Amino acid sequence: MQRRYTVRFQLLLLGAWTTLVLGAFSGPAVIAVGTPMIILVAFALLRPRTPFGSTSLSATDDSSVCFEGDVVRLHLHFEHLNSERHRLEIRNEQMVVGIYNLRSSDEVVEASLPLFGSYRLAGSTLIREGYFGLYEDYLPLELSEPIKVFPMIEDVTPLARLVKAQFALGRHRSTQQSHAGLEFIDVREAGPGDPLTDVNWKTTARTGNIWLNQRSSDLPLDLVILLDTFPSAALTTLVKLASNLARAHLRNFDRVGLVVFGGTIGWIPPASGHFQERLISERLLLIRSYTTAADKRIDLIPQRALPRTATVMVVSALYDRRIIQAIKDLRFAGHQVVVVGPVAFNGFDATHLSDSDNDDSDNDDSGHNESVYRVPSVSSRVKRLNTLIRRQLLDDLAGLNVTVIDTDLKSTLSQRSLSHVD
Repeated sequence: MQRRYTVRFQLLLLGAWTTLVLGAFSGPAVIAVGTPMIILVAFALLRPRTPFGSTSLSATDDSSVCFEGDVVRLHLHFEHLNSERHRLEIRNEQMVVGIYNLRSSDEVVEASLPLFGSYRLAGSTLIREGYFGLYEDYLPLELSEPIKVFPMIEDVTPLARLVKAQFALGRHRSTQQSHAGLEFIDVREAGPGDPLTDVNWKTTARTGNIWLNQRSSDLPLDLVILLDTFPSAALTTLVKLASNLARAHLRNFDRVGLVVFGGTIGWIPPASGHFQERLISERLLLIRSYTTAADKRIDLIPQRALPRTATVMVVSALYDRRIIQAIKDLRFAGHQVVVVGPVAFNGFDATHLSDSDNDDSDNDDSGHNESVYRVPSVSSRVKRLNTLIRRQLLDDLAGLNVTVIDTDLKSTLSQRSLSHVD
């Protein structure tokens, strides 16, 4: 427990010292006038610090796990409640969540946590206001168990089914042709090494060559979500997008893994089921942005977390050169790569400049401003340069057969052709 003195006490202390100094030169009459201030200062300084006793702050059973925007119920218990006023300040690091006046030593307060994450509410304090508002005794508090606030659930289509993989059979990607199902898809001509266990005899007899039946795959899709956590203004959006994509594919009975690729590297090997969904969701709550200049490569990821036959879905805004190099390395390693995120830069046409960019040229003293040449502003030139760089990057990815799906989570996920990304 610590004590801090208020501004009121500091003003009284200044007045008491002024009274004593003036009284030393002017006589006891001045000291008599300032006696109340001296008494209040002495009372605040000599007042003993009464401990709060056993104090605990915890979340109720129905608030330990919630989603963004949900109301969280916190239970506070402390022993000594005297005539002095008490209040509770709930903070999460530097963010103030709420301030509550307490009427009893055992209360339940409600707070709203707008952003996803794992909250211990470090920085919360229990404050006891002293008499006459001269001082405050405060006790730092922290949750014994963190509150897990998950991103809001949004309806997202399992986007990997839109990707044309090496063997596109049915709606899933089959990595081995021998794991065929029962549903007939098409016929294909046999090649070297193909098993002759499912020959289409009618087509074989008609053409004279051996033709095999193609059937839908019964294997689930192996998907690894590679999340770009390099410092970016879009990191919160990317984490929400990765959470919803993982949930959509897991509920589509796919095997989903997670690779956190940024200042730190972490991974969860591909698996299926509700436990994997909870594991990925809780791992995403711990995502933080770390600034580092060190090179990060996919060689640091073990093969069990990034199987050779897995489709890799890169959730990124493509702002860092290291994530772009990782995409190229994944393609060279033979992975099917899909990039999902707010990757398109808003298009800019230099011939259509706003009037605000050229206010000086509009104010022509001669009155003839029809032929005035408008010089592009610095901001417009920067926008145009960024657009050209962005288009070149998308063209490079198109040359590597990387599928790019542009979305900002504010509208339905839609696939765009690389040649039409502005």
